[in-house]
Amino acid sequence: MERSMTRLFPRGFARFCAAALVLGSAGIAFQAEAQTQVRTQAQAQLSSRDRMIFGLGAASAPEYQGSDERSTRAIPLIDIARGSFFMNLRNGIGAYPLEYGDFRFGASIVYMPGFDLPYELGEVSGSAGARLFTDWERGGINATFGITKAVSGDLEGMLVDASLSYRYNVTTKLTLIPVIGTTWSDGDYNKSYFGVTPAHATTAGISSFSPGGGFKDVSIGLSANYRITDRVNLTASATMSKLLGDAKDSPIVFDDTQAFGFIGVSYRFGN
Repeated sequence: MERSMTRLFPRGFARFCAAALVLGSAGIAFQAEAQTQVRTQAQAQLSSRDRMIFGLGAASAPEYQGSDERSTRAIPLIDIARGSFFMNLRNGIGAYPLEYGDFRFGASIVYMPGFDLPYELGEVSGSAGARLFTDWERGGINATFGITKAVSGDLEGMLVDASLSYRYNVTTKLTLIPVIGTTWSDGDYNKSYFGVTPAHATTAGISSFSPGGGFKDVSIGLSANYRITDRVNLTASATMSKLLGDAKDSPIVFDDTQAFGFIGVSYRFGN
């Protein structure tokens, strides 16, 4: 597949949203991998299934997964839930069509961010993704499992993400949430994200690369939520992610172990 040479999205901002969409991933993300940061407020306020939370924060992240360049950007915090409908940065826009005991099953449309290629080779444009996922929650423990399939844009293939987190209330105002996660990606996704076509290899003076599928990364992170008032929350998080398998061997990967950071303030509307 030839990648688009048109710059469609600002550098850095989309990369972090991806990371937040799959650590959890979607990513995160990367899609996975930044998923956890934007879920902290909701997990700290699970007493209300219906909520409307808006905020703004700053994120520091690599330009893309494997890049040795970083950027810091403003990122919005959005977490809306009304009945079975939801909209957030982790799972996109969708609904929970089924709940069974401690399990919730969701379906949504998410954004899978693209990125600028190194060696001035242009850009991989972002894609829309169709996502199916399940959440299990009990006693502060939360387990997630999701499948995201690219349906447009330069990115192709499928991501499978899984994560496990624990919500620990240190005080009535402070909540800590450690999380571990991993992402599996198929060959089509790895080729569209980490692959190097013969034409690009010739232009950049590097070897062509056609990766297969497999586990793409593993991540560990810690989020903290401090309740300033009943409606205002301060959220901070730090995540380390390590590329695995064929992904880390790509010629466009310069650093296979990367850090992500986020801090933000949010406000909860309504009851």
